[in-house]
Amino acid sequence: MSYETNNYVNGGDAGQPGYDPEKNEWFRLNPFKLAEQWLPKQAKRTIRMVYAIVGLAASLFGIALLFWPGKTLKLLVLAMGIYFIISGLVRMVGAIVETGLPGGWRVLDILVGLVLAIGGIVMVKYNGLASAALLLVASMAIGIGWLMEGIMALVETWRLPSSGWAVFYGIVSIIAGLVMLCAPIGSAVWLVIFAGVVMLVVGISAIIRALRFGK
Repeated sequence: MSYETNNYVNGGDAGQPGYDPEKNEWFRLNPFKLAEQWLPKQAKRTIRMVYAIVGLAASLFGIALLFWPGKTLKLLVLAMGIYFIISGLVRMVGAIVETGLPGGWRVLDILVGLVLAIGGIVMVKYNGLASAALLLVASMAIGIGWLMEGIMALVETWRLPSSGWAVFYGIVSIIAGLVMLCAPIGSAVWLVIFAGVVMLVVGISAIIRALRFGK
């Protein structure tokens, strides 16, 4: 039963997010989880918006990386830098403006968003470095960014109902981040292709999460 329906039918405590009217007790809430059954409607909309914008941005940049004529490191760093800035800002704004979100998730998303945005700004700013230095910056920044996004996805939805796509998103992002950090790809062309494929997969997964969350 949704929060709105629960509030209308039962009233009182039964109408509050986190209250189970069947057991006549409060859920044991984890402040870092996005448990759909106790989120108010507006919070669900905000989360879907965050997933949708991040997913759309990732998909578009993934397609650009795969089909752009000149696959260079500068293209990769610029595209990924802009993506991380968008992802970070959307996460921070969504966490700040929506009051119905879990407190722990709000703080964590603001911190992750801040780190992603700063990392994106650094990538865009140092886009003109020499090839060797640029490859190192790209591998480190992209790897850390993907790791953070993947870990965040698993933390907020692990072992929750209907979390399959979120877990898939998190696992793909974490594996891709580890590959970038532990086994950097030497060829700029293959690095761009790898990043494009990962971005496309992650983006589609995020869009599916947006469509299915809270439904």
